[in-house]
Amino acid sequence: MHHKLYIIIVTWNGEKYIYDCLSSVYNQPELDFGVIVVDNGSNDRTVEIIKEKFGNVTLIENKKNLGFAGGNNIGIKKALSLGADYVALLNQDTEVSNNFVSACVNYLADHKDAGMVSPIVLYPNNNRIWFAGSRIFRGVEILKHPTTKVGEHINKKAIMNDEVKSFGADWLSGCALFIRKSVFDKIGFIDEKFFMYGEDVDFSLRAVKAGYKLGVVNSTTIIHKEELNTKLKINSYLFKKAAYMIKARWTIVHRYYGFKEKCYYIIKLVYTPFFQLIYAVRKIIS
Repeated sequence: MHHKLYIIIVTWNGEKYIYDCLSSVYNQPELDFGVIVVDNGSNDRTVEIIKEKFGNVTLIENKKNLGFAGGNNIGIKKALSLGADYVALLNQDTEVSNNFVSACVNYLADHKDAGMVSPIVLYPNNNRIWFAGSRIFRGVEILKHPTTKVGEHINKKAIMNDEVKSFGADWLSGCALFIRKSVFDKIGFIDEKFFMYGEDVDFSLRAVKAGYKLGVVNSTTIIHKEELNTKLKINSYLFKKAAYMIKARWTIVHRYYGFKEKCYYIIKLVYTPFFQLIYAVRKIIS
């Protein structure tokens, strides 16, 4: 059956999330969409739960973890082969509002210059914003932020209320992302050089370069089950994540910053550990 929209969810050991995520997706009043789940080699009950509870899902099982980009690209190619006009990427650890599909598809239908849109993404249980737009640090401003970040989410951790009306976006989060088919025709797929982190920034910047606008839909929200204050667990996985993150950020800098901005970023990389150390010591003392 041809659907105008396919929602793609890449799963990896997501048994504690996937039932709630898919239940919320199927709770849309508008049911003219398909769901493709690409499992990245889970070794928990994720796949069993999908097979038992969600017979309508098109399930693709990878033998190993292909990462966010690799998993999504498999789902995107499947969706396009089935005739999709729009593709939505959705994280496994989300729950969506029941106007999620209609609000985002209608936005793309009404804004022909928008290639991609994201809903407002909230932390669980407290109406605080996780994603509602973003900005990339440019020029001398790069030096003002003593972290390895190349940008920031706008209004992160602010309370979502009626005063929050519109947001700019230099990139859109891959957490929940609706993409027009023509974007893939024009710029290709998500770059698999990014195993995790940075691929959504790169994909957004490529779309902007190709002439598309990015939109944030403020008439629908979803919940991303990332805790507001998480304690860092020091283990090998943390160092692996940090390595992926820094590699992704440097790739963005290398591709999209001019010579002067690259120099600023290198200076920042040198002094960031020093500032972080001072910050940590001050926290311990106080």
